[in-house]
Amino acid sequence: MIYAYPCELTPDEEGNLTVTFPDVPEAITGGKDRTEALMMAEDALATALAGYVHAQWEIPTTSQPGAGQELVAVSRSTLIFLVRSRTCHRS
Repeated sequence: MIYAYPCELTPDEEGNLTVTFPDVPEAITGGKDRTEALMMAEDALATALAGYVHAQWEIPTTSQPGAGQELVAVSRSTLIFLVRSRTCHRS
């Protein structure tokens, strides 16, 4: 089971990048360049998905990336948390 979500990197007028996830609209972050933005995106995605778990919402399914989108995967520790939480909520 892999959770990798497509994200969009949108430059602002200063050249910074805003990162949004179409499948997880609560996950929004940014960075001064592509590397920093994608690093921050992993954290924003993990935080948003943890919020879904705590609210007992279904974890969004991942869509296929569109043109110009990047894939961001959740970390192994986040994946373990999501799987365990889903199991606990179903019990």
